[in-house]
Amino acid sequence: MKQLQQRALDQLAVLQSRVQAVLTQTYELHEYPIPRLFVVLPQDPSGWDAVNPFSNKFRLYFLCECGEHTKSIDCKTEISHDIHFAKHEGYEIARPSEFFQQYGPYVLTILKMLKFGVSVAGVAVPAISHLVKSDAIDQATAGIQQLRDNIEPGMDHLIGWMDKVSVNEGEAVDEFSKQMEKKEALEGADLRKLDTFLKDMDGNKVLGNLYRTVTDEGHVKWVCIDHYRMNYLENSAKEFLRVLDSVGGSFSENVGRVDVRLQSRALAGHFFSALGKARSVYELDIGLHWACTTSDLEALEDALKKSRVSILRLDLQQFRTSVVRKLLSTSTPYDVISRIRDLPNMKVLHILLSKELVNFLGFPPKKSTHVCKMSCELASTLIGGREFGILAEALKTNSTLTTLDLGGNSIGFDGAKALAEALKTNSTLATLHLWNNSIGSDGAKALAEALKTNSTLTTLDLGNNSIGSDGAKALAEALKTNSTLTTLGLGNNSIGSDGAKALAEALKTNSTLTTLDLGGNSIGFDGAKALAEALKTNSTLATLHLWNNSIGSDGAKALAEALKTNSTLTTLDLKYNSIGSDGAKALAEALKTNSTLTTLHLWNNSIGSDGAKALAEALKTNSTLATLDLKYNSIGSDGAKALAEALKTNSTLATLDLKDNSIGSDGAKALAEARKTNSTLTTLGL
Repeated sequence: MKQLQQRALDQLAVLQSRVQAVLTQTYELHEYPIPRLFVVLPQDPSGWDAVNPFSNKFRLYFLCECGEHTKSIDCKTEISHDIHFAKHEGYEIARPSEFFQQYGPYVLTILKMLKFGVSVAGVAVPAISHLVKSDAIDQATAGIQQLRDNIEPGMDHLIGWMDKVSVNEGEAVDEFSKQMEKKEALEGADLRKLDTFLKDMDGNKVLGNLYRTVTDEGHVKWVCIDHYRMNYLENSAKEFLRVLDSVGGSFSENVGRVDVRLQSRALAGHFFSALGKARSVYELDIGLHWACTTSDLEALEDALKKSRVSILRLDLQQFRTSVVRKLLSTSTPYDVISRIRDLPNMKVLHILLSKELVNFLGFPPKKSTHVCKMSCELASTLIGGREFGILAEALKTNSTLTTLDLGGNSIGFDGAKALAEALKTNSTLATLHLWNNSIGSDGAKALAEALKTNSTLTTLDLGNNSIGSDGAKALAEALKTNSTLTTLGLGNNSIGSDGAKALAEALKTNSTLTTLDLGGNSIGFDGAKALAEALKTNSTLATLHLWNNSIGSDGAKALAEALKTNSTLTTLDLKYNSIGSDGAKALAEALKTNSTLTTLHLWNNSIGSDGAKALAEALKTNSTLATLDLKYNSIGSDGAKALAEALKTNSTLATLDLKDNSIGSDGAKALAEARKTNSTLTTLGL
């Protein structure tokens, strides 16, 4: 008997240590996008299948993280501060086997904490019968009522199963125990991934109706509306909301995020004064949309010192230097930005720079013991030769710039070459827009060479640069080894069929590119055929733009054939390609078996009524296409009637554009009739 008692005490001590690890773990705000305390229960404990556990349906329920930190001295409301289920019906879990492999040990720890009433770290656990608040039951939906009835039997089933069997398919129990030791608490990456397992029937994940808050000690907690209002909707908060509304801002209350674009110094003064008094603002996306100066930045700095903002996105695209304002400040704008970065609360800082602040990119970062993730962005702007020289040189060593838009600056080959050299050593730039810069084939070749070694750039837009087939070939060669670029824009570059063939060859081996824009390049049937062949084996490309390429009906047929086996392409843009009714028929045939394409643009392709009828027939069985653009196709009333008939049974199409198709009153009436029974079409363009 003593041995059994000692064993029980030992097990309780282990459980307490695990619960302690879970409840005392702290996260930075930017790592904490979703509540961390949750439990999982079988959706129907009465029908529990113990032989095939993963055949059961499971639901995830978030918990309110109330406790000592939610108790208010001034509040006279008698409200419990024991941990409890959020007032939400929970989420069905997708891919249960994968979910339990990822989160099983954590789920078991929380279940046992609730089952055995383990209270630590300022968190009180009530009796199981009180885990669902009485007021939630009084206003219960069927889902919450079901939760109350299922808690205890559901816990018993899940704890019993997880105590006996490893969720890692075939591992022994002792191996599962080892995993338990490794997974006492969740990392930030685990939390960010959790969202992908949650099914949400209304398409709007509301995070269990919980609100993100930060305690006086800087710890992030998610609490229910009752505990949130008790602590955060005092008079000063109401005044802040009034001021925010007066300056045209918005407040996402459940995550503590403010978005505001201030149009004048006077409005900024009102907002800054209120911000310092608001306790529940943790993220701030703010634009100083007037000719702001250093003194305005200092005013923002003072407000931030008094606030709880830890994630800041600051738009300074309209920043200007001012001789008069300069005399009012002893600091440079760079000094102020550095001080904002070093504020104790600041964890993430992203700045949209004006060209007048381009020098900031060349300054070596000041040493700081405070850890703040800082990044910068230079949006579309016309810059002079001096600024461009500073920028290109700074890029070689700069560690904050993530987005650079130099579109329409006529930087030419020399500019492209300078940027390419910088990209060989730069380790932070992720997005580069160079559309309409006359870089030519040589500029494209220089950038292609940089792509062979650069490992951070994910988006490159070279539209309208006359790179020709030679430039396209050089970029294609780079794509064979580059493993980071996901988006490549090459619209209007005269690459022709040869350039398209080279890129198609690269797509056969490249495994990272997801978006490719080749619109307006005269690739013709040969280019389309080559790309179609590549699509049969490529497994990553999701979006392909081929507008205005003269691919004709044969090109459409080749692409349609590829769609029968391709399982990754979701968007295909074939506008202005003269595919005719035959091309449309081929694509329609492909749609009968393809299960991934969601968006198809066939604007201005002369498909006629026959093409529309074929597509309508496909819509009767296709269950994935959500957007179909058939503008300017002369489908007439017959084509419209056929599509209307399809809409009576189709249950996925949300957007259908039939503008300028001469459908007449008969076609319009047929479509109107179909909409009476169709429940998914939300946008119909006539």
